[in-house]
Amino acid sequence: MGRLSRIGIAGVAVAAMCALLVATGCSKAAEPKPAPKVAPPAVKEAGVLRAGVDLSYPPFAGTDNGKQAGLDIDVAAALAEQLGLTLKILNVKPSEAATALADGTADVVFSIGFSDAGLANTSLAGSYLTDAPSFFMGTDTTASIEPSITLSTLRATKIAVQSESAAYWKLASELGTETLVVFPTLREAITAADTHEVDLAAGDAIVAGYIIRDFPNVHLAGQLEPAVPIGVGVLPDNADLQTAVRGALDALAADRVLDAIRAKWVGQLPELVMAPSADASATP
Repeated sequence: MGRLSRIGIAGVAVAAMCALLVATGCSKAAEPKPAPKVAPPAVKEAGVLRAGVDLSYPPFAGTDNGKQAGLDIDVAAALAEQLGLTLKILNVKPSEAATALADGTADVVFSIGFSDAGLANTSLAGSYLTDAPSFFMGTDTTASIEPSITLSTLRATKIAVQSESAAYWKLASELGTETLVVFPTLREAITAADTHEVDLAAGDAIVAGYIIRDFPNVHLAGQLEPAVPIGVGVLPDNADLQTAVRGALDALAADRVLDAIRAKWVGQLPELVMAPSADASATP
């Protein structure tokens, strides 16, 4: 987007996991497909949920040997199952999300941030994840770094970042570029932290959490900013679909299916801390 650490879930959640998660190796007895919970005009095509994801942004979504896979795709599959619909994945860039909803190309779009920028002509029907730019370090590092990392403690710290990333711009603005070691990719930045070429690596927590499954000595060391909820976007005037999606996400959260999908892609990455006023529940 394995060397995955999956959480245990009970009852219906186990069945949901086996049916919905990609490449888990589970199987279950055939069950009658539930009746669709939404129909046109709430969705454009009867019996189908057309979901827009960014297929160029692993681990949220991507392709491997021609096969689509990713965290967003797994959540979309679980959502479609809950709604009694067949899933159709569409490649939709974040900049195209509002347009895809407006012109009817997609019924829902994924990885929409709970922010004014992310809400342009889009309503959030619920969240399934939180994300934040964060710090990562090696467990056996000899660098003298406070356990609770803040910008004020980093001024003499050597930090690896991906070029042009959100973490790069934030750190460059707050600290200047002198302490930054810039790499083309976040994986290379994390490699530098793993080998102690730098004290820390900084980057998107979910993407880094996916990468560090290959780096057992690297762990989350703090957040650059408070986490924000990531959710499913729908058209503002599509109240029926908003209600259905919200209910489905709440059910998936209650059954811990969303937790299991997160663990599948980012292993044991700790839950991220949001600002006190933020709400990461499936219902915004």
